[in-house]
Amino acid sequence: MGLFILFLVMNTDFKGVWVPRWAIKDQSAIFDNLDGRFNHIFLQIFALGEAYYPSSYVPTKKNSDGWLIAFLEEAHRRNIKVSAWINVFYSWGFAPKTNNKHPINRQPNWYVRDQDNRSIVDYSIEELKQINSEGYYLAPANLQVQTYIADIAQEIISLYDFDGIHFDYIRYPNSGFVYDTELRSKFMRSYYIDPIDLINKGDSGKRYGVWGCDDLATKWQEFVPNELTAFVKYLNEILKAKRPDLLISAAVKPNCQSAHYDYNQNWAAWLNAGYVDFVCLMAYGKHIKSALNNVIKAVDDPSRVNVGLGLYLLSPEEIGQQVDFVRSGDFSGVVFYSYDQLKENKAYLDALKR
Repeated sequence: MGLFILFLVMNTDFKGVWVPRWAIKDQSAIFDNLDGRFNHIFLQIFALGEAYYPSSYVPTKKNSDGWLIAFLEEAHRRNIKVSAWINVFYSWGFAPKTNNKHPINRQPNWYVRDQDNRSIVDYSIEELKQINSEGYYLAPANLQVQTYIADIAQEIISLYDFDGIHFDYIRYPNSGFVYDTELRSKFMRSYYIDPIDLINKGDSGKRYGVWGCDDLATKWQEFVPNELTAFVKYLNEILKAKRPDLLISAAVKPNCQSAHYDYNQNWAAWLNAGYVDFVCLMAYGKHIKSALNNVIKAVDDPSRVNVGLGLYLLSPEEIGQQVDFVRSGDFSGVVFYSYDQLKENKAYLDALKR
């Protein structure tokens, strides 16, 4: 049944839109502003460690879920599918840290660390900006973090009639923050060396030689994304066990190689192995052709790839040209980022040409 539903979803002209958490206040007016042009909504209900529904696991920004239940009912009445959009490892931004049950206050050991064993929590906002990080990230290999994320995802699909769950920021902030204790310990149990020792070599160079150190460094470079892939597989298994028809998707970096090596997000492997049902490329710039050509070479089935377009960067005419280009290929369809621009400028709607 689940495969049949996936076939139906991915063999239509996918027209998606990301609706961010601050737009929730529009409630049913969202549908009026979308003007019947979309068949899939990604509704953000968990971000920065806070839920927009009454949660048993995390701090909540909304104490009532009546709005959410009504929204889902109205979407389904209009034959629109809705995925629960959640920020996975991106845990806090540049705002002052609040004094509540947020992990950044209660579980600082849950966060990524750099090669000097310094937690990202200890970085100032200015330092984060210098390394182009949006904020503070949880450590993907930490088993407590994995349980935390799995609990949130299972809670959402158990409580509400979502058609899918959409994982955003399911990656590392960059390739330098991969030295948390849990991940290093896992590597040491397999290869008997601390990956930090591979950076400067030193005694390791004497012990393993130059070639040996280079080989171990290569193994470490693959170990990190492989561990994240294993977690995506785990999420797929536990969520599909509860809801076999659930559509599991991820928002991903558009360049496969950069996603893999710079962010340890080997999403092409996730897609090819069936750990996600489809992905949404965050291809927000003017020049998307090279990225899409790269994707075609990396994935087994481009019809499970949706192309996210950045309305906030482009004119309605440019978006229309990109929609036409995507439709000329084998991709499933497009996702607009975001609802905000559609609400302000209805000309973007014409890019979909009903």
